[in-house]
Amino acid sequence: MDWYAKLKEDMNNHALRDYPREACGVILKDFIYKPCDNISSEPLNSFILDPAAFIKYNNIWGIFHSHPGSDKPIPSQDDKISAAFQQYKFLVGFNNQFYIYWMDIKVNALKFDQLREDHFV
Repeated sequence: MDWYAKLKEDMNNHALRDYPREACGVILKDFIYKPCDNISSEPLNSFILDPAAFIKYNNIWGIFHSHPGSDKPIPSQDDKISAAFQQYKFLVGFNNQFYIYWMDIKVNALKFDQLREDHFV
């Protein structure tokens, strides 16, 4: 299995394990997925990545979270706000449907796209 398939499989497995709660984790710069704790007081509807992840992993490329049960897990309004942290890419997904989103400061707008391997180049 190549790294891209493994990354998607690991994120999807975590999302399914935590269902119906939102799962979250970090993607390291070598594109290894590390599940983290969702410390939200409303984990069925939102996620807050445990800040300890930022101490434990100093080589974070991006942040993943799930939208449990969603057929098209696109970024929510809260997700759009989190994209202000431009040092990270953000992924959302469920049931092998993954999207990437980021704030494009050139046009001052949120952009999102269905996840593809070339997003990691």
